[in-house]
Amino acid sequence: MKKTILLTCSVVLTSLAMGAQAAHAESTTPYNGKATFEFTTEDPNNLKPNPPVDPEKPVTPPTGQKGLVAIDAVSDLNFGSATISGGETKATAVVNEGETLGIQVTDKRGTGAGWNVQAKISDFKDKTDAKKILKGATVKIPAGTFYTTATGDKDNAPTASNGNGTVIGTAATQLITAAKDKGKGSWVNDWADNVELTIPGGNLVGNYEAAITWTMYDTPTGNK
Repeated sequence: MKKTILLTCSVVLTSLAMGAQAAHAESTTPYNGKATFEFTTEDPNNLKPNPPVDPEKPVTPPTGQKGLVAIDAVSDLNFGSATISGGETKATAVVNEGETLGIQVTDKRGTGAGWNVQAKISDFKDKTDAKKILKGATVKIPAGTFYTTATGDKDNAPTASNGNGTVIGTAATQLITAAKDKGKGSWVNDWADNVELTIPGGNLVGNYEAAITWTMYDTPTGNK
């Protein structure tokens, strides 16, 4: 008989415990807390050059620029050599092994204002006789492809100003455009092996060199 009583008490106690748990499951009045965060630009007095977007295949040489809007690196163009023919001669820029032929730029203002890159080139002059130039020679920069860091804003890439490529001359010509809210962060414009030098017939033998000036402006168009 005692065993029966003890068993009955155990059942009652369990039922009471379940009722207590149900009572504690009731919710309190909701309370809305806050989470805050401030995003700022780097100290203009303590800026450093930006690292390569792709360290394993960087654009070189680096420029050393340190601004919130900066050209980080841009390739020198080596067109090798060619023999004179009776007509037009074409050559493509050499892509060094382990490097990317192109330009890397960075916009870390955090405003989404956009930017553009322009370039101009001097005459190709002979290294030993500045009076001798490659008459009519032109350099065409392709539209290329754009990529950013693995965690970058890949959906908002800048674009080539001319999808068919741009011939640069002695006057500054716009090559890359980042419209409003485009081109934020660091970007590479990869030209692959498509930078082309065209030389008309009738030029003289020589060892020629030209200077290319690259400028990045902090608006999508123009130089202001």
